[in-house]
Amino acid sequence: MQDSNWPYRYDLLLRLRLIEVVAMWEGRVNTNHLIKYFGIKRQQASNDIKKYREDIAPNNLTYDKSAKAYTPSASFTAVLTTGSADEYLHLLERNSDLNLRFERLELGFGHIHQLPMPNRAISPEILRPIVKACQQNLRIEVDYRSINDPQPDGRVIAPHSIIYAANRWHVRAFCEKTKDIAILY
Repeated sequence: MQDSNWPYRYDLLLRLRLIEVVAMWEGRVNTNHLIKYFGIKRQQASNDIKKYREDIAPNNLTYDKSAKAYTPSASFTAVLTTGSADEYLHLLERNSDLNLRFERLELGFGHIHQLPMPNRAISPEILRPIVKACQQNLRIEVDYRSINDPQPDGRVIAPHSIIYAANRWHVRAFCEKTKDIAILY
């Protein structure tokens, strides 16, 4: 049963949530994100960003003319999301699911529920540089700690992918110290 007081349609709410998630975790969002993900027109994408900025979170985004994108303000606060990295990382994971084709829409899975794994808190300040490095083929400095040696060991890595395996997120990167591909947990 639909609540007649609810102000947003489901499709609009999904687009507004995408604006928040992408801005928070990639450090920028523009109309192209919405156009590519939802297949909507540029005018609709502009209207959605305007609605997010005016109605949902007026102080969350600032327009950066040089980047031609909206960036999170210093006072950015998650409004439509929990603000957890899992929302962004699972969004990336689900994106590959869109490539699947189904013969019918009713799959009969309404009685199945997946219990979430405990959330590993990751701040946007940690994940953003990794996402940026993956997207732009950049190198970053990290402090690596192993199970055998908990002391931080400075490394320069070139991340190229973020992987979800064994119920955890990992960064796959080339490590300049070992001159090999490494998976960082």
